[in-house]
Amino acid sequence: MSGNSLKASAAALTLQPGGPHDLFRRLIVDGALDSPTSSAELVQRVAETFGRKYKTKHVQTYMRKFMDTGIVRAVKPKAARGNYYVIASLTRDEALREIGKDRRVLEVEAELFSDALVKTMARDFSTELAELQTNFGRHGNATSFLLRKILEKLLIIVFGKLGRTSAIEDRSRPGGWRGLQEIVDIASREKVNGLPVLGSVLLGSCRRKAYNVGPWPRSNLTSCGPKLCEMLGCFCSFLRLSTPY
Repeated sequence: MSGNSLKASAAALTLQPGGPHDLFRRLIVDGALDSPTSSAELVQRVAETFGRKYKTKHVQTYMRKFMDTGIVRAVKPKAARGNYYVIASLTRDEALREIGKDRRVLEVEAELFSDALVKTMARDFSTELAELQTNFGRHGNATSFLLRKILEKLLIIVFGKLGRTSAIEDRSRPGGWRGLQEIVDIASREKVNGLPVLGSVLLGSCRRKAYNVGPWPRSNLTSCGPKLCEMLGCFCSFLRLSTPY
């Protein structure tokens, strides 16, 4: 049975209006379970949408009615603490694949939006980070665009602090910059202490103790500078998990 048919079946169930089963039913009909969703996420959705608070441990009780009627299936990955719930038109194997992908994205998201990183970059990237956090893991195209935008801005800041902005200026557009791919290529060629700008940044994040970038002190960069390498590393990790742009 298709997802839409299952949602129609859920809408047709006789439930107490405004009761917990009805609230979870509304989420199902609205598409909240079109992809696997944890008990904690469902409780949060109910609180945000209807202003009602339920305990995570009670979700299975409320979902049982929809499971018994074949509308929803429960899936529990290995090592997971609790169940995920998904519309039954999605097979168990499909649900497990999605959960695995979501977990990897969540790991990258936790690193990308760590308190220390956000605090360090807030002055120069508050708007971009807010937009990125809103779209991350939900809207792939918007996320990729914002990642490119932040990466480009980060590299422009670095070239500015190194006094080498002329290398990335677009001579055909006074005051404009070259495209991101060109800037990345230039950053791979431009040297700091004999090392490529991009290489020293990326490798320095992973091997900072063994990779000396010499007279490129953190104090010479903007507030985002010390974390540039971490951000680039997070971007690379995320882009390996997302659709190429």
